[in-house]
Amino acid sequence: MRAVFTLIVLGVFVAAPARAQLPDSRGAISVSGEAMVNIAPDRIDITFGAESRNLDLGLAKSENDAVMKRTLTALTALGVPARDMQTDSIAIQQRWASDGEKFLGYTVRNMLMVSVTTTALVEPVVSAALGAGINHLLGVDFQTKDLKRHREQARETAVKAAREKADKMAAALGEKVGRVRQVSELAYNDGGTSYRSGWNGWSTRRGDMAVSQNSVSVGGSELTETLALGTIGVRARVSVVFDLEPAR
Repeated sequence: MRAVFTLIVLGVFVAAPARAQLPDSRGAISVSGEAMVNIAPDRIDITFGAESRNLDLGLAKSENDAVMKRTLTALTALGVPARDMQTDSIAIQQRWASDGEKFLGYTVRNMLMVSVTTTALVEPVVSAALGAGINHLLGVDFQTKDLKRHREQARETAVKAAREKADKMAAALGEKVGRVRQVSELAYNDGGTSYRSGWNGWSTRRGDMAVSQNSVSVGGSELTETLALGTIGVRARVSVVFDLEPAR
């Protein structure tokens, strides 16, 4: 019994590495595919900023309040519902000379975010706000509720593009494409189109009196001459490795 057991163990020990070391003589081809789906946004968030400066805090605040009131009135006249206009933050800041000795007065900042559902309203809303005294356009964000569906469409198109590329490259080599060895999706930082600018220096050397402080990031795509032409480009990029087989 001991001899039989030893022979069985040796047989398994020798055969397993032999199978694991079988060479794969097939060639491979690695390609990438990209696709972009352009869609119209179904929501646009526009962020405005009103900034007032005065030596007297009460006057600075009243000037800022007056601008915000005129802006809300102008946007309501355009048909923007009150629920789609939201005050984002208000900040009160003391200003000092660079030497830190001379007091220059107060700065009052107020942010307002307006949401619309059609690009046709973007330019009228921006024009009305600026006409009412708003002095900062902080952001225009184009968004879609169906991002997942459009991303899947872009991904499928990218995979097809990768296969077409592989077929043409393999044919030029006198080969043909076989089974897929590996497929992976490459990251894309997309999902919307936006323009953003920003306020800097929310805090000062001394006497910062901000009720709340919200920073606005800088980035996104550049504005075209007409904001209402904005669209969203949903992108996908994949990498696929195929087997290469002799053409018959």
